[in-house]
Amino acid sequence: MSAKQRAEATGKPANPSTNLTVTWRSTRFTLPTPDEFPLEALEAEESGKHLTALRLILGDAQYATWRTLATTAGDAEDFSAVVMQELGRGNP
Repeated sequence: MSAKQRAEATGKPANPSTNLTVTWRSTRFTLPTPDEFPLEALEAEESGKHLTALRLILGDAQYATWRTLATTAGDAEDFSAVVMQELGRGNP
């Protein structure tokens, strides 16, 4: 159960200082909270450099793991949808 799901189920807000986790293709990834995203990642996103932003958010080791699983633009879109759902942004 994700932190978001747990918060919804219990009616208690998720701890904002707790890192988030997502599981994609049976691999667990740890994400910082949105408040802890590196500014460089936000700047990269604003510049249209989505993969650079993702690498900065995941960190080099997790990004390397993700790249072994993601081989197409569709994979990147799918992963982004999972992340956005966990963060509570966008359409689930």
